Amino acid sequence: MSSFLASGPNLGRGGIGAWLAGLSPAAKAGVLAIEVAVMLVIWQLVVGVFGWINPVFFPPPSAIAQGFVELVMSGALAANIPVSAQAWIAGFTLAVVIGIPVGLLMGTSLPVDRVAGPIAWTIYATPSIAYYPLAKAWFGFGIGPVIFLVTISAIFPIMLNVAAGMRTTNTSIIRAGRVYGASRMQLYRSVYLPSTVPFLFAGLRQAVVLATIGMVVAEMSGSSAGMGAVIMRAANTYQTDQAFAAIAIIVIWSVGMTQVVTLVERWTAPWTKKGGRR
Repeated sequence: MSSFLASGPNLGRGGIGAWLAGLSPAAKAGVLAIEVAVMLVIWQLVVGVFGWINPVFFPPPSAIAQGFVELVMSGALAANIPVSAQAWIAGFTLAVVIGIPVGLLMGTSLPVDRVAGPIAWTIYATPSIAYYPLAKAWFGFGIGPVIFLVTISAIFPIMLNVAAGMRTTNTSIIRAGRVYGASRMQLYRSVYLPSTVPFLFAGLRQAVVLATIGMVVAEMSGSSAGMGAVIMRAANTYQTDQAFAAIAIIVIWSVGMTQVVTLVERWTAPWTKKGGRR
């Protein structure tokens, strides 16, 4: 980081994009930290110092920090974060367990793709909140509808990306494998799966974000617990500092889980573009 600050940006012919792409992970983290710090300072000045925006509707960072402290002291975070985390993990796990095998079948079997593909795209194109009343009828009140909405939100990016990856596998390699007597299982293990891994992790990253959205939407639509419920209660009582603090926690969760998926890709699939970065 010190060498980065000492040398300064050397833009060259590639411009600032090429300069940023060539930075080390520590330097990129430093640039991101500077950007966030500048944004927070401007935000604090505009709202908290000059008062150009009503802080009741858009609180400054200092008030949001105070709202976070109030949520901690009241026990709201300790009571609601585990509920949201449990629903998210359960729903996301179900989406992975169901989505990957179905995606593999859709990508290699034309009959399965013709039957499951239109259904998957139809459900995927429908806003997940539309299923929440049905989820309540099927699973009752509590965590069940939230898990269902998380699963519905996350399963289709995984399934459809895996299917797309299977269909784009190099046919020459598949034919070569068959010529040398590779069985269907060997083709899956040695040809299909390695070429599908980048699509899988792309789908997982999308699924992380959509699962978080599904969780928050479900909790805000009538759940009595969870971070979405915390946001609704705080907003309805005009405690917007606490609402923004809860939103910040959800953003950190979503970004953090996306980074976890990227780290897993680097560990398990170093041949991919993201896995090959250092």
